[in-house]
Amino acid sequence: AQLGSSIHFEATLSGSGAIAQGDNAKAAAATGDKSIAIGRARDVTIIRQPITKPPALDKDAALSRYLSHTIASNRRLQLQGIRSSGELVSIDLEDIYITLSAVERRSVKDEEAWLDEQRRRAPGETMRRPAMSAAYAQQTRVKVQTALTHHPRLVVLGDPGSGKTTLLRYLALTWAREMAGEKGLVKKRLNLAEAEDRLPILLPLRDFAGYLAENHPNAATDGPKLLLNYLRTYFANQDISLPERFFAAPLAAGTCVVLLDGMDEVADLATRIRVSRIIEKFTIAYPKNRYIVTSRVVGYKGSVRLGQDYAVATVRDFNQEDIERFVRYWNLAVEITLAGEDAPVARQAAAKKTKALLSAIKKHERIRELAVNPLLLTVIALVQRYRAILPERRTELYEEAIEVLLGNWDEAKGMNAKTVLADLELDAGDRRSFLEPVALWMMENKRREIERDELGQQLRRAFVALAPDKRRQRKLIDAFLALINERSGLLTERGQGIYSFSHLTFQEHLAARAIADRDDYIDFILAR
Repeated sequence: AQLGSSIHFEATLSGSGAIAQGDNAKAAAATGDKSIAIGRARDVTIIRQPITKPPALDKDAALSRYLSHTIASNRRLQLQGIRSSGELVSIDLEDIYITLSAVERRSVKDEEAWLDEQRRRAPGETMRRPAMSAAYAQQTRVKVQTALTHHPRLVVLGDPGSGKTTLLRYLALTWAREMAGEKGLVKKRLNLAEAEDRLPILLPLRDFAGYLAENHPNAATDGPKLLLNYLRTYFANQDISLPERFFAAPLAAGTCVVLLDGMDEVADLATRIRVSRIIEKFTIAYPKNRYIVTSRVVGYKGSVRLGQDYAVATVRDFNQEDIERFVRYWNLAVEITLAGEDAPVARQAAAKKTKALLSAIKKHERIRELAVNPLLLTVIALVQRYRAILPERRTELYEEAIEVLLGNWDEAKGMNAKTVLADLELDAGDRRSFLEPVALWMMENKRREIERDELGQQLRRAFVALAPDKRRQRKLIDAFLALINERSGLLTERGQGIYSFSHLTFQEHLAARAIADRDDYIDFILAR
């Protein structure tokens, strides 16, 4: 086409194509559907070529990446307080997982009565209240897996540390392995009647609540797409590259299992109610999938409760058989991991520690009452490993556990040698005192997570007495956070610059200590 001989053209092009500009441009080789060469030359050639689009993300490759990520993220449990060569030890979840028992309830009236009773008790309290124990004995005790077969939509309630999050991780791991090629695993582990190839989607609800507050403060626009859009955001933040409809297609087909963890960890009640309504709308939009939601008992009442045929199963305490199995599995996994191989010496050490711990649990009623809770049983096993005497009161047990978590990092060879903390001679009590005001601030602000900048501000108040110079304060805080994250497992970095206590129970205990240490603690409590 003749566009002229002496006029200089400037061009812009939208869509697929290429533009060659310049005084001597005659033509262009293009990868798009149109190529335009513009310049002072007389001849400008327009070449049409077939559209060549960027290759779409391969669905099979994306699924493989996602399943690999899900398996890798959930297959290991970090053992707080247990180290090898200075590093925290982790073990396979599947080596230690104990099937949870639960009580199924369907009647709303019965369920509310049950929940009211549950809220008034502490782990192990049923053993001290015979009348209540008799009432519990009349309930239908089933394995959580059995509840899954009965109810495609299930809310799993439980005390702090009862194993709710671990359950969801185990389920995500099981379904991911099934989809990755271990056929029959879901039926074997979960005893489901049908073989289920379901895509597991595990999502912490506290993260979703934060997303709502930051990006969608107006509840008037709430709908199922909010949760769907957040799924993409959540996994994109974990550097998992997935096609746009990676979740939408299987959700629409009803081939997913949606695992929503920690309704109670949405601290604000109004937001928790809002999240419940969004979950209901999501369930209506994608009705053929399996749904499992977890919560503490205290966080699930009134308007927070889910409709849309969600059944409720309340996790029951460990019985004696559960306790013995857990202690045996736990010690064996630890000893084999520390030894680096499944050697006879590791099994002998595990058997010895198991016998000693079970003997202590049977001997002391108060310890036995605590051991019915998986988290507390883990803490008991940890404390027994490093202490000659097990405390019988729960508060003392937490104290010992935190002492172990914060004190044993000194066993790491040369722990302080290369840090600015070397000359401060901090003991476990000092480290705990630094974390107490942090825990209190988080409880007062209804937070389970704290950003690095805010954490630094809270810690600075403690470090100002150690270093008046602000630059040195920052160095001390950086070193302290690095060590406590790597060595203790008590306060961990969950994401880039986002920290949380390893379990809400520890956060609550440290916050309570911070209040108890105040001279005006009575006025402080009454003011709230």
